[in-house]
This record gives sequence, C-alpha cells and structure tokens, in this order.
Amino acid sequence: MMKNSEIRNSFVDYFKKNNHTYVPSSSLIPENDPTLLFANAGMNQFKNSFLGLEKRDYNKAVSVQKCVRAGGKHNDLDNVGFTARHHTFFEMLGNFSFGDYFKKDAIHYAWEFLTKELKIPKEKLYVTVFETDDEAADLWHKQEGLPKDRIFRLGEKDNFWRMGDVGPCGPSSEIFYDHGAKAGNESDPYKGIISGEDRYVEIWNLVFMQFYEEAPGKMTPLPKPSVDTGAGFERVVAAIQGQFANYDTDLFLPMLDCASKLASRSYVSDPGILKNDPAVRERVAAMRVLADHCRSTSFLLADGALPSNEGRGYVLRRIMRRAIRYGRKLSIGHSFLPAMSEVLISQMGDVYPELKNRKDHIIATIKDEESRFLQTLDNGSAILNDELSALKKQNQKSVSGETLFKLYDTYGFPVDLTAVIAAEQGLQVDEAGFEKVMQASKEKAKSSWKGKSIQADEKHLLELTQKFSKTPTQFVGYESMTTATQITALSNGTAEVTSLKAGQSGFIILKDTAFYAEGGGQVGDQGTLKSKSGEARVLNTTKQSDLFIHHIEMLAGELKTGDTVETQVELSERRQTTTNHSATHLMHAALRKVLGTHVTQAGSLVDSSKTRFDFTHNKPMTSDEIKKVEALVNNEIAEAHPVQAEVMPHKQALEKGAMALFGEKYGDHVRVLTMGGFSSELCGGTHVKNTAEIRAFKIISESGVSAGVRRIEAITGQSAINYFLKNTDELLAARQSTGSTPDKPITAWIEEKKEEIKDLQKQIRKAQSGQINIDDIIKSAKDFTSLAGPAKLIFADLALDDRDVLSQISDQIKNKIPRGIVIVIGKNENSNPVIISVSKEMNSQFKAGDLLKDFAQILGGKGGGRPDFAQGSVPDRSKLSEAFEMISKKVLQ
Repeated sequence: MMKNSEIRNSFVDYFKKNNHTYVPSSSLIPENDPTLLFANAGMNQFKNSFLGLEKRDYNKAVSVQKCVRAGGKHNDLDNVGFTARHHTFFEMLGNFSFGDYFKKDAIHYAWEFLTKELKIPKEKLYVTVFETDDEAADLWHKQEGLPKDRIFRLGEKDNFWRMGDVGPCGPSSEIFYDHGAKAGNESDPYKGIISGEDRYVEIWNLVFMQFYEEAPGKMTPLPKPSVDTGAGFERVVAAIQGQFANYDTDLFLPMLDCASKLASRSYVSDPGILKNDPAVRERVAAMRVLADHCRSTSFLLADGALPSNEGRGYVLRRIMRRAIRYGRKLSIGHSFLPAMSEVLISQMGDVYPELKNRKDHIIATIKDEESRFLQTLDNGSAILNDELSALKKQNQKSVSGETLFKLYDTYGFPVDLTAVIAAEQGLQVDEAGFEKVMQASKEKAKSSWKGKSIQADEKHLLELTQKFSKTPTQFVGYESMTTATQITALSNGTAEVTSLKAGQSGFIILKDTAFYAEGGGQVGDQGTLKSKSGEARVLNTTKQSDLFIHHIEMLAGELKTGDTVETQVELSERRQTTTNHSATHLMHAALRKVLGTHVTQAGSLVDSSKTRFDFTHNKPMTSDEIKKVEALVNNEIAEAHPVQAEVMPHKQALEKGAMALFGEKYGDHVRVLTMGGFSSELCGGTHVKNTAEIRAFKIISESGVSAGVRRIEAITGQSAINYFLKNTDELLAARQSTGSTPDKPITAWIEEKKEEIKDLQKQIRKAQSGQINIDDIIKSAKDFTSLAGPAKLIFADLALDDRDVLSQISDQIKNKIPRGIVIVIGKNENSNPVIISVSKEMNSQFKAGDLLKDFAQILGGKGGGRPDFAQGSVPDRSKLSEAFEMISKKVLQ
C-alpha cells in the first residue's frame, strides 16, 4: 500500500517527467486577491497567468497546493467531522497548461497517472463531460479506450466552469472513483453520480479554458486555450489505501491516535458501529473534528494568519474554538489541539518546512487561544444557558440576530458555536439576522473613515490591466523622485477616457514613474504631475499586476492620453516614510535578538508619521526589553552603516541568510536590503542610503493585537528628536513643580504622594463609617427563622457612594447579629451601589448573588458575586420600596 508521501511525490515526479515545472504551494493567505478569503484551489496562484496579466518562464506547471475552505460560499465547517470527506484544510494536486497542451494531453496525463502510476483498476473509474463536448467524450473513448457506458454527459451546473461573471471559462471533465457496494446502495453509476451518493467520489476535475465570457452567455474562443486541473489529494489517498473515509488514511490516523490516547477512548472506523451506536458516533465525530481542525489551524498559523474577531482571523478563531469545544466533549481534563498539532508538524514538516520553522509560534498561539477560550467558555456558558432558558420559557424557537451579536460581541461566542449549543437545547439561530446586525455595526464603525484612493469598478480595473499588461510601468523611484514621462492611459474610475479636466478625479497610468506603489507595508507615494496644459495632485499610488495606478484629482487645465508630464514625488513625505521603513528593518532584527528568533513580522504599516509593526510574541514586552531594542537600533544608526540593495535569485538570497516575510509574494529574482551585518531582508520598498540618515529611533507604544501577536509603534528622525525634547521639557517642569532632583527622581515623589493619598482616603472612610449609627440600623431589622436558626433581614439606605465604606458598614452590621441577610444601598447621581451579604451557614437556603439579581432587576441594574457576598449597581431608586418588599416576601415567607 502506497503511503501518502509516496502518492504526493509520484504525482509531482510524473508531471516533471512530462516537462512540467514544479511550482511550490503558495501561501494560504492570497496575495493581492481581495476576492479570496484563503487559497482554495490550485489555480489561485496562477490566476493572473490565466487572465493574461502575468508572463511566466514556463507554460506547463505542476503543484500541490495547500487549501482551506471554511468561509464564504465554500464553507464546509458544519459538515466537518460528520461526513467521510468534508475538510477545512486539504491539498489539491494540479497540473496546468498556459496556452500549451489542451484536452488531448490533459485527458491522457490524468488517465495514465491514475491507471499506470497509481495502478487504480480501470473498472473503478467513470468520467463525466459537458453535454456538448464531443471532443472530450471522443478522447476518453477513442484515445484512452474508456467504454462509452462509463462516460456520462452532464449539464452546465456540473460540467462547465467559470472564473467569474467575466473572464476565462470552459467545459470540464470529472473523474469519479467507485468505492464499491459497501459504500452505497446505488448500483447504477450514472444515478449515483448525479445524486451525489458517497459510493461514487469525484477525485479529479479537468477544466478546459477555451472561451472568454465578455457578458453572461456571450463567449468568444480564446486564442490560446489553457488547462486547469485539480485532484483532491485526500480523496486520492483514500482510494489508493482502500478506505471509504478520508479520516481512516495515514493522513489523519496519527492525529486520531493521539486524540484516542489523550481521551483514553478508542477511535472506531467500522461504518456499521458508527451507524448504530450514537455515543460512539459522537465520540468519533469529535476526534475527526480535532484531526481536521488541527491541520487547518497549524497551516494557517504557519502562513501568518492569526485568530481575531474579523476577516480571516475570525474564521481561524472559529475553527480553533470549534476544535477546543469538541475536545472538551471528549475529556474535560485534557488539552487536545496543541498535542495533535505537534503530531501533524512532525508528520508533514518535511513536506511543508514552514510548519517546522514556526512550530514554537504555532503551539504557543494554540495554547494561548485555548486558554482564552476555555475561560470564555466557562464564564460565558452560564450566560448563554440563561439566555437560552429565558427564550424557552417564552416559547421562542429561535435565537434572534441581536442576541447572537451580543453573545459574539460581548462574550466572544462564535455564531456557529452558539448554534451548536442552541441546537442541543432544541433551538435554532437567526444567522441572517446576525449578519444584518453585524453589517450595521461595521457600517457604524467605518462611517467616519475616508480613504484617499479613488474607488474603482473592479471589472473596469481588470480590463484596463489586461489591455496594458504588455507595457508594464517602469519604476525609477529608487534613484529619482522626479521624471519626465508619457501618459499611457487615463480613467475616470469606471471607464477608460482620453482626457481628464479640472475638478475631475480618476487614475493615470504612466510609461515610467518615480511614485512608489503601496506594498510591503509601505504606503503609496503622493505628489504632483504637470503638463503644458494641465496639473493634477497624486493622492495615492497602488499597483495592479505590473502597472502602477496613480490616483489623482485634477487641479487645473486638462490632461490627455499621450501627453508628456513632469512628475514630482512629495519629498518630505517620502523621506520620512523611507526613514521609518529602514528603521523597521533594524527594529525587526533587534526584536529577534532580544526576544528570540520566533519573532516574525505579522503585519506592518509604514508612513511618514510612524512605523507600526506587528510581530509574533505571546506576552507583553518588559520595559527592559523595550530599552534593549531601542539601544540596539540606535547603536546601528550611530554606526552609520551603508544600506545596500542587491537583486539576486530568490534561492541565493535565502542561502545568504536574507529574511523572507510571511504573506509576501516573491518572484524568481528578489531585492535584498542589507544594513551592515545587522539586518538582511527581502524588500522592494524605499530606504535610506546610510543608517545615519535615520538620526534617532524611539518606541512610543507596545500593545497586544490578538493572541500571540504584539504591536509596536515607533518614530524616527525629527519626530523622535521632537519627542525627546518635549519629554525633557516636561520632566524639567515637573521637577521644578515638585522640587525633585536627579538624586531624588520624580517617580519617588509620586509614590510618596500616592501613599499619602491612600492614608487620607482611609481616614475619610473611617470618618464616614463612624458617622453611621449601626445600632439604629439593626433596630429596624425584621426577624425570621432560617434553616440555620434565628436570623435577621436588614435594609440600610445610606447617602454614601463609596463602595469600600458601604462594604465596611455591611461587615459591621453582620458582625453584630448572629446570622442574617444585610442589604446596603448607597446613593450617587448616576448609579447607586448595592451590597448584599448573607451569613455563610445560610447559603444553602439563600445566595447573595441570586438575591442581588432579583433586587437589581426591579431597579434596572445588575450585579453578581459569591453566595455570601455580592455587589452591583442600580440607576433607578424610585422603586426602592418595591424592591425591599419583594426581598422581604422572598425571605420571610
């Protein structure tokens, strides 16, 4: 039986033998593709090649692509663990032709690989073709010898592929594997395939891109048809290893064995047992969820994704938290996800080195997220169950979108997790309502934000890029900040135009440019461009493929396509941005020296005012660590090292020790930025010529962004010098005001004053509590008999708002009675403090937290605490008598 590693290698070797170039998997985080949440198909990294926007050194490729489908229209999350082959993470085997071979070779390669290389029996395979694709059907029958009764013609829904509403498209042909009668009852393969029965599983899809769709239904033949194929690796492995469920292959069994040992419960693969024993079925589903989710979690973390509350980070957090909760179902006392991820890394780290390279970061982030979520789960489950119980009492059958959003926004419960817990109590959830509330919240949050880039119609920008892809913009901004150049194209943002006039805004594409296009964390340049007949301000510069898009607003006159223009980058903005970017490289290197080599960039924003740098580290930096980083950077600045930029092959750059950043896409040749012997990184940004130009460096803040990620904001140059001078002036003024000296720092004076203030506060509280006659309050007590014996119920309404004083009074009252319940309410303009204490021997009958909840509810407030002591606040004192009466009835009945 072939191992999964042998099957993977066999695929790549077969196509390399057939003159395909092996292209490693791209990151799961798509590069410059806002249409994708995660890489979800092998063709993603070749999209621009298929669109004609990118020319590569080869026209035939083979890859094994990492993929995640757990959000958007490709969302398999709810099914994962409960079916034989749904996954969040999977590998896609693919071979591609960019205008080279077409249907004839694509069909031959697929059939030969499956039947000869992998030795799959031909009688186990069936194929489908598009209903009018006679060419493909004939090739399967005549060229490969497949009987006609094993070739099925299906319609557009099943066998016609589109990249989108506009773009390349064409018929497809799918190969199905028959798992045999044990996997399903349908013996007719045609009926089994169209009904989607598990017995007949699609293992390979061949897409023949032969048309370009200009509008729905309007297609023209492509001059160079292409091929995009994708074979689900897990499904192929299952077929080769004779397993119906992907989970029962050697891709998953090591993780499942780990889960089984931790839980001290066996993993069962027998379909009969799974069908007939609900308890076993639930246990196995939990183990499968963990096995799948540890794969997607580990690979996403390795590629730079981080758990958060929005976008990709939110999807990752949902995956992680779903796995953690299923781990809790297996065993409360064990942590599954970190241990299973370690098994995965040891299993697949040789194939995907990023797993090994980032192992410490992966495991630390998982443990941190698990700790956070278990605390949320423990604290929030009671709140969630209270919400669900209240709904059931009201005969509600669905959790509203508002409630879902409150649970998500306030308590950190992902909607799908709430849905699972609600389903366990027989309730549904209004996900559409949640999305509506979520969208309204997002709109509110961004309503005050105004971007400086002109908004473009996506289709128009794609068409513009395709039209001018053969004349890429030449960037001259490393050497110069001015150019005399020619206007290649103009756009008003939605359509190409021949001219733009004063008052209008849009895009300009130039033959060459000194304007740096936004990328690598560095903002795009601003500036001006002038011709004899017009002038425009450049608001921003972005990049689409190899074209630089200048976002402009016209200031005067008119600019026309073909005009010669003088361009000028805004000098001070560029210089300060450049200074901040170079300092970021030094800071990155310094962080790795001070904190450890686990530190890698997790995001950055470099503009003229500051550098903002996100990096992987699982705890706050100490003040000493921050000082060490600052000292290292400032020392490199003082050393006045020349900054050298050199273009070299990617492989050579890595061998020389240059650092490649996660989430960045690099070509065959890269630009290496070296600063003395201290820093060496791949970078296409603009930089100083010598580190001395940075002048000074200062970290102004360090904070947490999400689990395992910290953020530093720092300033350089004149901004840093101004910061030092301002702080020096403030320090001198403070010394004069406090009378402190260098021998007696101002911090010591502050600590002295804080102690004095504490002492005065104690005296004030003592004086306030001493004014209250405790005996008079006790005289108003109501006597009752508790399960523990005679007791008193005491109410005290006091014109005080200090909780500490109220708490002291409550204790004094309780100490003067044998046992009882003491309710003390204070008075404040906005919110009135409430304290309830109950003698411990009475806690089996009365709990302070429950009494407080009932008391505060009448007065429009809330609170909580221990059985013997609880506190809260209430805004409305008008119903105080009603609240006292309610408690009296409850206690004295």
